[in-house]
Amino acid sequence: DVVILARAGQDLGRWNLQWSHLGFAYRDDAGGKPVWRVAHKLNHCGTAHGALYRQGLGEFFLDRPHRYEAAFVVLTRDAQAKLLPLLKDNFKLATLNTPSYNMVAYPWSTRYQQSNQWALETLASALEPAASSRVQAQRWLQFKGYQPTTLRIEAFQRLGARVGTAHIAFDDHPNSKRFSDRIETVTVDSVFAWLPGVGL
Repeated sequence: DVVILARAGQDLGRWNLQWSHLGFAYRDDAGGKPVWRVAHKLNHCGTAHGALYRQGLGEFFLDRPHRYEAAFVVLTRDAQAKLLPLLKDNFKLATLNTPSYNMVAYPWSTRYQQSNQWALETLASALEPAASSRVQAQRWLQFKGYQPTTLRIEAFQRLGARVGTAHIAFDDHPNSKRFSDRIETVTVDSVFAWLPGVGL
């Protein structure tokens, strides 16, 4: 009934990453005939804002991807049962959404939020009822051993990215990591690596 679905929307090979974006694909039986829908967060064309979308599978893959390939993880039955009602409820789906978008948002900050981070925090809130805020969801993820991806981005690259694009910022990252060129962020690859290890 629920899978975590990934696409290769961008070429992230220079970072040794295969997938750029993930969403929740779920089966919706509301209209009598089962259809698959995808709930995910998207950035508004390079702006500093993001919003949630519910699309069909075709729409999810029509965004000019880098590769026409997909990957998915089938969640445990218990995880699916907890997540499915949330995915069908517009209010609950948006509970942990932060519109301020940053493509390399720091995983343990609430200043910004990127697409994969929203999905991971939403998963945490579905699985842990006490995680009703982003801070609580992040604490649960840390407790469960989630490890973000560390990107090596030099100061000159960071400056160029920050000046040239509205949807990239580094001011939410701790200075000790940022100034040593270590930028931690939520990636599909890190989520896919974490899910089996935590039994989901």
